[in-house]
Amino acid sequence: MILKLLRRVLFYIILTFGVLFIALTGSVFLYKDRVINQFIREANKQLNTPITIKKMDVSVFQQFPQLSIVFHDVYVEDSHPGQYPLLTAKKVSFQLNPIEVWRGNYTVKGMEIFDSETHLKINEDGLNNYTIIKKQTNSGTKSSIGFALSNVSLENTEVHYVDLRLLQEFTFTSKTLMASIHSLEDVYDIEAEGELTTEKIMIGENNYLNGKSFNIECHLIYHDVKKKLIIHPSNLELKSSSFSVSGEYVWKNKNIIDLTTTGTHTDIQTLLSLLPESKEKKFEKYKSEGEVYFNAKLNGEISQSTSPSISIDFGFNDATLFHPDYKTRIEQATLTGSFASTEVSNLREAALVLKNITGKLNNENFKANFILYDFVDPEIILDFKGKIDAPSLLDFYPVENFKNVSGSLLVDIAFDGKINLLKNKATAQRVSTLGTVDMKDINLLYGKDYVPLEHLQGNLQFSNNDLALSNVSGKIGNSDFLLNGFFKNIITFLLFEDQPIGIETDLKARYIDLNQLFSLGFGNTENTTASDQYTFNLSRHVNLNFNCDIKSLRYKRFHAEAVLGDLLVKNQMAVSRNLSLKTMGGNLKLSGIVDAQNNKAIDVVSSLKLNGIRLDSVFYVFENFNQTFIQDKHLKGKATADVNLEMTLNQNLRLFQETLIADIGIAIAKGELNNFEPLKKLDRYLGDEGLNKLRFSELKNDIHIENKRIYLPQMEVRNNITDIKISGTHTFDQHIDYRLITPLRRKRIVEADAQSATEEDAQGYSRLFLKITGTTDDYRIAYDTEAVKKKIVSDLKKEVQELKDAFKSKGKKKE
Repeated sequence: MILKLLRRVLFYIILTFGVLFIALTGSVFLYKDRVINQFIREANKQLNTPITIKKMDVSVFQQFPQLSIVFHDVYVEDSHPGQYPLLTAKKVSFQLNPIEVWRGNYTVKGMEIFDSETHLKINEDGLNNYTIIKKQTNSGTKSSIGFALSNVSLENTEVHYVDLRLLQEFTFTSKTLMASIHSLEDVYDIEAEGELTTEKIMIGENNYLNGKSFNIECHLIYHDVKKKLIIHPSNLELKSSSFSVSGEYVWKNKNIIDLTTTGTHTDIQTLLSLLPESKEKKFEKYKSEGEVYFNAKLNGEISQSTSPSISIDFGFNDATLFHPDYKTRIEQATLTGSFASTEVSNLREAALVLKNITGKLNNENFKANFILYDFVDPEIILDFKGKIDAPSLLDFYPVENFKNVSGSLLVDIAFDGKINLLKNKATAQRVSTLGTVDMKDINLLYGKDYVPLEHLQGNLQFSNNDLALSNVSGKIGNSDFLLNGFFKNIITFLLFEDQPIGIETDLKARYIDLNQLFSLGFGNTENTTASDQYTFNLSRHVNLNFNCDIKSLRYKRFHAEAVLGDLLVKNQMAVSRNLSLKTMGGNLKLSGIVDAQNNKAIDVVSSLKLNGIRLDSVFYVFENFNQTFIQDKHLKGKATADVNLEMTLNQNLRLFQETLIADIGIAIAKGELNNFEPLKKLDRYLGDEGLNKLRFSELKNDIHIENKRIYLPQMEVRNNITDIKISGTHTFDQHIDYRLITPLRRKRIVEADAQSATEEDAQGYSRLFLKITGTTDDYRIAYDTEAVKKKIVSDLKKEVQELKDAFKSKGKKKE
């Protein structure tokens, strides 16, 4: 009986609600136009600005049992002159009590706003654009619309606030935000929670908390008459950090703020989360264990000419700092920090103080202090002392392009002064930099190609803006070095672009690999596999006074030993007055000037003295001078020569051939010319098969090079076969015109043309005149007639002398 009774009661209850629901739904369907029109009429009584709505509807399903009036594509005009939006929204929904609506009371109980954008603005005259509600008068008809909002939901909201008087611009976004608003007369009690992102907080020229996403839970009291906002203790969560915020903001007569923030349940993320988003990403995974504290206070007037003061205290004690992906930790860490400024918008008045920084990195102690005054024209006071284990430092904070680091640094340095003083050489000495760095067997791989830097040791001593190197040794790639000297203006050079540096140093080395060093120093190997495609450049900021003692050096096929000399670099010009070395079986002394002010046309003026240089080695080292006519396999002998030359190179150190001018006074001893094809073909005229192995005890000549042509004045070659006089020209594109005079062996002369190419001397011996013309790949040997012979010999001697005189005169003018 009881069960039957319960079933019957439940049935009637459901039936009653069903009837009510059907009645309510039917009523809304039948009278929705009347409800909408009445709501709009009542709303317009309270608004000063027009509203545009594309579509309106009434629903009982959206927030049942509340009645929902839904507006689609809403546009609200602001109160400033002209047509500017105050609010745009994809959908706005108002929730009302349906029974009160039938009685004519349109009290809004809840509100939902979707995909909205709000523009709040205060112009130069202090007038806002959001005064859109009409003031109520006693004589006026009171509106039947009211607000008792206990449930306000905002989704995908963006709010812009601009104050042109105070030069402030704020932008906030939120995906989801819930609020309740209770009002009593002109006082509004607001509670809100949800997600809020500070896209922009510009005060003056400074941007704060850019791109920070907070979870908020706040309680606000807004006094409309007093123009006052009271912030009761409210919570902001930023990632893993929490902040408690309280204070007030008054703007009736003056804009006065008094705000206090305290970090609660904080770790190292509390401090790092306040960094700009781009900087924070580098540290976002770092964690801490131990006590971390943070307190901030903002107090004072906000106006066009003034801003409030700010003070922040932060730090940690006996903390452990670590990255979860790395093994290394900083342990027993302490720090006491503060940031303060009399005006938050005036960074000239700001000071950052980090004191009593101590800790252990891989069980090695360190301590430091850092003070920064004036963020516009910074003055820094810094000291650091401790032993740094290099791999532990790189494990704790990896640096791009550094791999496989080992070794340690013993550091004791101090810095005091304004950074901008370093920009000027005259004021740089007013900055104090003192201390030493001892390097202990540093090893690492550097760069994209992972070039090894090994066994780096020595002492660096800072003295103001200069750095002294004492027995700094190591290996870079295949090359080793030992440096002693000075780097002047080194701090300025490292901190600022386009600053000079002076280097005075002595270099000792067992082996230098210039192929590798040039590729590292001037390398530009993109889009090419050639190892020598680098761009040579002498920086206009580098002044170098350099002495070297190198036991062995290699560049491509060139190998030298006992390299001794000096190098002076200034104004993109390099000068060496006394460079000596052993190479190619002999000795070489060099002096010269390299002018690289235009790195696309590098001018070189040089003089060389060669003693005992092997001819075959010369041709091998210089890759047979890019020709196949006469090669290293054809030649033997030792050369002594004096060379004066001028030339221009491109940025890849390739010769512009038309610029080469040279005078070469050469003597060759114990020479051999083996299997030289043109001499083999002379057998037809000279009748001796021994020409393929020509030997001569000594040969001398003065050779001139100009206009891509080698001029060879007549010289006599006394050899094991015969005596030959030779002269002629050889162009860089391998066109040849050689003239030969050789004793005539009559039994071999059968051609009629030979008679016109022979001459009998005073002793009655006959000489045969021959010529070799064409190209090195396609040449012919022919008789030289008497008329041509006399003209060629005399004209060639005259032309060579004129070119030599002109070259010498040109050199004197340059001096």
